[in-house]
Amino acid sequence: MPYISINEKIEENRDTFLITFILMNKTRRLFVGIPLSAPLRKRLTQEMQTWPKEAVIRTTEENLHVTLFFLGFIQEEHVGEICARVGEVCKDIESFELVFTGMQLVENEAAPKMIWLAGEVNDALRILLEKIEKAFSAFVTERKSYRPHITLAKIKKSQWLKLAEKPKLKEKFSVVEPVDTIAVFESLSQGGPLRRGFSEASKRRYEQIDTFPLQ
Repeated sequence: MPYISINEKIEENRDTFLITFILMNKTRRLFVGIPLSAPLRKRLTQEMQTWPKEAVIRTTEENLHVTLFFLGFIQEEHVGEICARVGEVCKDIESFELVFTGMQLVENEAAPKMIWLAGEVNDALRILLEKIEKAFSAFVTERKSYRPHITLAKIKKSQWLKLAEKPKLKEKFSVVEPVDTIAVFESLSQGGPLRRGFSEASKRRYEQIDTFPLQ
């Protein structure tokens, strides 16, 4: 039998080891959210058309949504369980409406980060959030105040501050959006899933991997 060195053995099994390692550590970046109706997404996209591209990264029409609960990186084998838990939560929740009141610059004019369409918390939303947090209590590190919002754009601070004239945001922008579906979304880069340890692409898409109708 020919002699095989340890290095040769390692080289021979390297590909198998890497494939096994990747499969064992495969994760998907997930969050629970509210899909928006096509008319609202189209209307918001039209509102953003005049915003200067050199100073803002607009959220694409298909990516507009309301985030309810960020789950983070979830191992592949647990994704089914995550979706099942969300489905259980939604079984007892009745459809409701979200009221959005106006556009806001976050955090402020001196340190701009994003542009939101801000909404109001109501009893139905509060109950839904409590049930989701209870179902995923292991993911809750600290409780923060929550206000529903749609992220319309991310701001390039240096370019924004250089603008001679800033876009005029509609501080009064009243919209009533029916909520009859909750979804588990996956955050994907254009080249595939976003992985732990990799820098996040400036462009990404949010894909609904499962949806759950409300009563």
